[in-house]
Amino acid sequence: MSIVSMAFVMMLMFAGDLVAKISMKGKLDRLSFSAASVAKERTQLYSEDYKMSNQQLNDIYDVMAKSLKRTYTNYSQADFGMLYEEQTYSTSGVTNALVTWNSTGGITCSVSENLSQIESNLAVTTSWGRKSTLYRVTLCYETENWLIGFALGSGFTRVTSSSVILGR
Repeated sequence: MSIVSMAFVMMLMFAGDLVAKISMKGKLDRLSFSAASVAKERTQLYSEDYKMSNQQLNDIYDVMAKSLKRTYTNYSQADFGMLYEEQTYSTSGVTNALVTWNSTGGITCSVSENLSQIESNLAVTTSWGRKSTLYRVTLCYETENWLIGFALGSGFTRVTSSSVILGR
């Protein structure tokens, strides 16, 4: 009976850890899409300036951090991070610049491929004959580790969500 009880408790801990990570993934999915939408609408929100400033990026980061704090009771600023990427084009449609920005506080998010490596599959030509700017916001959070990391033999704690959106 004790072996069966121990196995049952381990399964419950595993399921609880998995549910906590899936819940965090859902929260980060929603927030990363919201942050990408804010970046897309920056000309409406931040006047006609097409260059995103560090202050504007810090504002977006603060809004996302405060929103996550309201929805996650164990929130810690040191465990949260944001990666902002922007792919712009010249008028001829040739790649002009890739702007990358990491949050100043918390953890450093990373992606396996940056936006300039995947943009050829995502770029859209507008009716005016030029390519739309692409924005990607990646949010990551270091979660607590109950059992999954120990069972898999690694620290499976970082949950990441990334959203890509086309500019106007």
